[in-house]
Amino acid sequence: MAIDKVLIVEDESIVRSFLTEVLRRKNIEVTAVENGTKALAAIKNTTFDLVITDMKMPDITGIDVLRAIKEISPQTFVVVITGFGSIENAVEAMRCGAYHYLIKPFSPETIETVIEKAGEHLSLIEENHYLRQQVGSNNSSSGFKVIGESPVMLQILSEIDRIAKSNAAVFIHGESGTGKEVIAQAIHTQSMRASNPFIKVNCAAIPDTLIESEFFGHEKGSFTGASAKRTGRFELANHGTLLLDEVTEIPTLLQAKLLRAIQEQEFERVGGTRPVKVDVRLISTSNRNMKEAIAQKILREDLYYRLNVVPIYLPPLRERREDIIPLANFFLQKISGGPHKEHIKKLSAESQKKLLEYSWPGNARELANVIERAVVMDSSPLIAPDHLYIDQGPSNIAINPAPKLEFPIGTTLEELEKRFIIETLHVQHNNRTETAKMLGISPRTLRNKLNAYNIS
Repeated sequence: MAIDKVLIVEDESIVRSFLTEVLRRKNIEVTAVENGTKALAAIKNTTFDLVITDMKMPDITGIDVLRAIKEISPQTFVVVITGFGSIENAVEAMRCGAYHYLIKPFSPETIETVIEKAGEHLSLIEENHYLRQQVGSNNSSSGFKVIGESPVMLQILSEIDRIAKSNAAVFIHGESGTGKEVIAQAIHTQSMRASNPFIKVNCAAIPDTLIESEFFGHEKGSFTGASAKRTGRFELANHGTLLLDEVTEIPTLLQAKLLRAIQEQEFERVGGTRPVKVDVRLISTSNRNMKEAIAQKILREDLYYRLNVVPIYLPPLRERREDIIPLANFFLQKISGGPHKEHIKKLSAESQKKLLEYSWPGNARELANVIERAVVMDSSPLIAPDHLYIDQGPSNIAINPAPKLEFPIGTTLEELEKRFIIETLHVQHNNRTETAKMLGISPRTLRNKLNAYNIS
């Protein structure tokens, strides 16, 4: 993330003009004031990435400005400059939270280097903040690895090697739970961008009112509740990879701006006026039928073709049965092994047969849940078929049948819909994606209905 908004606090007009010119040559938006009082007023109204303040000024000292800025805007970097350098002053400035300390005179190259390093530092802070959110989020990575011995998976793995070497946009199609995110992670890991961020956006989980800010960020005061500048996912993914999970759930009004951002590799934050340039590789996923989504105007056709440069179809688990046992063994090792390999449980021959005969409508995600449940329920080192909570009957559905719904005459349509949604959600073990699919609506529509009924 680049430093793009700087406040200069300097009582000498020559130095103020010099710093302003150096920063504007770097396409940085500059506000310059001549004293600390005006600086503190500016900080209260605007979020600056960085403040350059003189140490000695007539009204307020640079140290006092530094302390006040850190109280008002702790995330803002502060560089203290002075013509009367001393070790004591430098130590005091750093102790109060200064990012850097410079002694006059200094060259334009020195200032440019400080700005560049501050931008790198800011990018790390933003990325770490995002990663902390991901670790505590239900949307964090499932931990799946690319496991596959079937011919189709071996073919996909060989394609990943070639795809990863390019910067082309990738579109991964497949049912929910097939491992689309895992394939996306594998492409990033094997690419030249592997050392840079891999940022994920669950497009179905973000409210319509916030999704533009989530993508592109916003400026302070751009809308109610925007109390500080925020970096969007596109900017966080700069020089790395951005995963648009369930891309068909992006509101149609935002798709035009997304298309432009992809084509131009630049955008404006919400409430901003200056373009932000990025270098991002896009990977998109969806479990929808794309022809139907385009025909129903859910997804813009031109956006789809921009995202679908390299298509990958990830077939369901029932169409690659050679992968069932390798995946099951991987989940067993992951769930039951821990740091001690000797504690890993094994599947009996009967259990393996039972797994192979099941249709796996929930794909690898369902298989992982079945294995985890078996590990919890079976204390023996060899997992028996009875502890694999699946059905081998002709319908291939879960053991617990769906409840029979009965409604008395006079029940309102609203109550009917509410009850039906709740029961379907229960049958799908609170999996909203599968519930929406079963109901024939989008995950976003399901979320809106649950919110309307105050169902968390």
